[in-house]
Amino acid sequence: MVALRVTARRLVDGGQTPTVTVEEAQRRLFPRLSQVDRARSTTSSAAVAADTNVAAGKGYEDREKLLTEIHNMSEELYDKVSHAERIYNIPGREGKKISRLREELATQVGPRPGDDSWRMLRVMHTLTYYGGYASFMFTSYVLASMAIGSIVELEPDEKRWIRRKEGRNASEMKQND
Repeated sequence: MVALRVTARRLVDGGQTPTVTVEEAQRRLFPRLSQVDRARSTTSSAAVAADTNVAAGKGYEDREKLLTEIHNMSEELYDKVSHAERIYNIPGREGKKISRLREELATQVGPRPGDDSWRMLRVMHTLTYYGGYASFMFTSYVLASMAIGSIVELEPDEKRWIRRKEGRNASEMKQND
């Protein structure tokens, strides 16, 4: 990509060579990559491995720090949303959004021993989850039973009535043709 830019500059500038070489442009665009390449070329592989381990350890610490920060922010957001919902009566669509956000956050934050609404939200989430699973299983059972014909047992009188009705419909259709 850098080579294309250099070529384009040459064409635009009338064949003059640019003052920046391709390697310098690459170092400017990708400073980390050029530093890694220089480190590999000037140091032994053991030193590079040690640098990589230090960088990996630092990356792990950064990741843990970031995850802790995200967790703390979600805890704080739940507290703020819960406070806003208790104190203010937010009408309409915004109120529903706040309520849904609180429900979602209740499943992600740690236990709140004194908060009965948190406990209720957690119980409702669990019931909704397993209730959805149970309704899926029941619906599957009913549909499968209907498909094989074992769910509905008709009385003999009902069967005769259906046969007569089907017979009348068939004879009416023949007359109409």
